[in-house]
Amino acid sequence: MSDTLVTQVERTIDRHRLLEKGDRIIVGVSGGMDSMVLLFLLDAVRDTYDLDLIVAHANHGLRREESEREADLVRRESEKLGLPFEFGHFDVKAFQQSRGLSSQDAARRVRFHFFNDLSRKHGAKKIALGHHADDQVETILLRLMRGSGLKGLRGMHPFRDGRVIRPLLETWRKEIESFARDHHIPYLVDSSNLKKDYLRNKIRLDLIPLIEREYQLSFKRVILKTSTLLREEDEYLDRRVEEACRKIISEERPLSFLYSEFQSLPKAIQRRLVQKLLERMTRDEIMTGEDEWFDVDSIHQKLTCPSASFYLELPFGLFLEKRYDRVSLGRGRRPPTPPFEVELVVPGTTHVQEVAKKVTIEEVSRGDPYKSIECSPDTALLDYQRVEFPLKVRNFRSGDRFRPLGVGGSQKVKEFFIDQKIPQFERLKIPLLISGRDIAWIVGYRIDERFKITEKTEKVLRIDVREIEQTEQGVRNDPTD
Repeated sequence: MSDTLVTQVERTIDRHRLLEKGDRIIVGVSGGMDSMVLLFLLDAVRDTYDLDLIVAHANHGLRREESEREADLVRRESEKLGLPFEFGHFDVKAFQQSRGLSSQDAARRVRFHFFNDLSRKHGAKKIALGHHADDQVETILLRLMRGSGLKGLRGMHPFRDGRVIRPLLETWRKEIESFARDHHIPYLVDSSNLKKDYLRNKIRLDLIPLIEREYQLSFKRVILKTSTLLREEDEYLDRRVEEACRKIISEERPLSFLYSEFQSLPKAIQRRLVQKLLERMTRDEIMTGEDEWFDVDSIHQKLTCPSASFYLELPFGLFLEKRYDRVSLGRGRRPPTPPFEVELVVPGTTHVQEVAKKVTIEEVSRGDPYKSIECSPDTALLDYQRVEFPLKVRNFRSGDRFRPLGVGGSQKVKEFFIDQKIPQFERLKIPLLISGRDIAWIVGYRIDERFKITEKTEKVLRIDVREIEQTEQGVRNDPTD
């Protein structure tokens, strides 16, 4: 059995190209049977593949006495094998509570953070984990109960993202037990794996034995075969998604695509494209096992709803933004713009900190040359005699109306924003110049017909609105003598 297992694992390694000559690998070892057997198997093929192994053990801080024994065991066996040992101690319970996760999910995510940190520290390109075929069956059933698509039901992959390898994934638990017994490999039993508080444990201890006993003796093998078939189909769809990405995605950051082109794709490809982009944005910093941090279905539903524009904050400091036909995925947070109303200095400069703008106002005579700057969106020229002081700037309010230059009659400002394709989440950032009770200028877009310069205009009010420079932050008024 033992020699057969080594040969079987080598076949898995070669079939999925898990190892290359000279690989440096972080080996996750908990001290349980699966990971201890993985460590000894990788050590057995170390010379064959010229491997450089680093043993990594994470103490989750959940089972004090057991955790200490596990750490001592892994450290001791690493020393016997002449392998470097890395130890990490974490407060998984605090992390779990802060993120609202299950204890198992929190522990998994903490481990992957730890393994990724060690990969960077040692320049290791791969992380080896001890998941086996029984784990695969349990994972598929767990996802089926929670509701999963093809990508979830395919199960774990022996080689994930070119980094995580699972050499035991085609090996059954009973084969691992025989190998551990025949080779006297020491290991400890995690008491939490025997508790039926967790759904995974219930599946392993109750559900699978019941199905094998009452319905299908070869149930686990059937599930594993199905997983392999689904994985092949999933890989085909992934290739289609890559083709779609090359066709419609602009690689400049933030990543973006035209919504009209996205809509033309089949829904299955749309959903996968969203997932692919999220993975691309987080690949270098987070690997969290097989569970997703993003609710891809909710994001996809948001994308396919009829709203013209939206802004959505996502985990890891990401945002998804739709501006009519352009969708962007990038990093950063957009702070909300508060309601504001600021009285302006005339003549002089007023800083509107709420939108990081400075408003400079000066009086110019009718004879001064001004036509050369009339087309600048940052400048407005108004008839001085028609302006009512004090002038103010504020942001948009529900019910606002004005009379757009060159348009007969009045229009709601909201309708003007829609016509100009200004997303709703941007509208509060646009200053409105207020004269008395009237909107004289939607800054950067259109002045009001009532304040335009005519042949009768004698004096002109020139108003410039610019971005506040970094050195000007915190200033409000700057009167001009």
